[in-house]
Amino acid sequence: MKKFFFLFMLAFSATATMAQTNPKPGYIITNSGDTVRGNIDFRTNESLSRQCVFWANGGSEGTTYKPGDIEGFRFDNNGKYFVTRRLALFGDPQLYFAEFMVQGKMNLYCVVFNRDEYYFFEREDGEMAQLTNRAFLTTSSLENEKDKLEEKKEQYGKVKVLLQDSWKAASEMTGSDMTRKQLVKVVRDYHNDVCTDGSSCVVYEYNEKTDKSKTHIKAFTGFSYYSTERTVKQNLQDESYHGGAFEIGLGVETEIERVMRGGSVELGIAYSPKTRFEHDVMVRGGQEPSHTVYERSRATAALGVVKRFGKATIQPLVRGGGYYVLHWGNKESRFYQSKQIVDVEWENTSFFGLYLGAGIQMPVGKHYARLHADFYKSIASASKGNMVKWGITAEFAL
Repeated sequence: MKKFFFLFMLAFSATATMAQTNPKPGYIITNSGDTVRGNIDFRTNESLSRQCVFWANGGSEGTTYKPGDIEGFRFDNNGKYFVTRRLALFGDPQLYFAEFMVQGKMNLYCVVFNRDEYYFFEREDGEMAQLTNRAFLTTSSLENEKDKLEEKKEQYGKVKVLLQDSWKAASEMTGSDMTRKQLVKVVRDYHNDVCTDGSSCVVYEYNEKTDKSKTHIKAFTGFSYYSTERTVKQNLQDESYHGGAFEIGLGVETEIERVMRGGSVELGIAYSPKTRFEHDVMVRGGQEPSHTVYERSRATAALGVVKRFGKATIQPLVRGGGYYVLHWGNKESRFYQSKQIVDVEWENTSFFGLYLGAGIQMPVGKHYARLHADFYKSIASASKGNMVKWGITAEFAL
């Protein structure tokens, strides 16, 4: 088991190091105002606030720009737009690539640090107010809850004062955690209320659809061979069932290209109808082997990561993660010399384990199909027993 776990961790460590880059077309704006087109590494908002990795068109070498090295950068198709700004997230002001969300009579910027989102409202006269949306899991969660509530109350109050020229915009600042979309609406409403010269009012807002990760619904079917299957009721030391079973299932998969090039997170639920395993074993002193039959139905929930390689039509992939198995309808029967000597049924049982696999993916119109082989090994159970199985699965994703 230790060897399997080591191989699992080794494979995924290698996968992580091969995340490579995620280039998307866009351009940088130099400090002299020139625009240079090329490709930009499209990473998480937190990573992009610290650096911009850029490949100019026609060039093979990438250049890493820090805040202040360039005026800003933007992805094509109305994608994310970042500009250099000196902002005080905490303590003294520092240079960041701030995401430029709205431009008008009130500008809206966002910087992500330690998964917390720091929003900055900047009025056209230069006055600024800050609003912090704390991540669910963050170092700030260690702070006193009362202090966090006081921080939020104070920040919302300052933002409302900044928005006081628009009653509508100020009233929309409710004091509870607001989404990016809601904050964009607040700033746009402010702009529409205070702007009296339509010809000079330009509101900039990025097209958030270009930033959303793609999610696929998929169906799959497969066949597995169980080389080891032990139950909680068996009483023969060397007894281990083996045999094959079919399964069908549904799942969802979300791309994580901004974290891992060609990567995605998958969640699947599979059902295997009632399956019959048989086993013959010669007991000490016996005259002939005893014949044992084990029957059960199975449902499996699996959560893991998929990594695709290359840009070819047919892409190799690796996958791995953890799973949970629930057995029900457990029944064991044993026969010896034509007589039934065991007839027992028991409650549901469950297992936990890890899986590793490899396969290929190919496009089917706007969708894709996969074929992969996998290895499953239980590592813990709620009620004894263990399992080893080898499977081959075909998937079709919308």
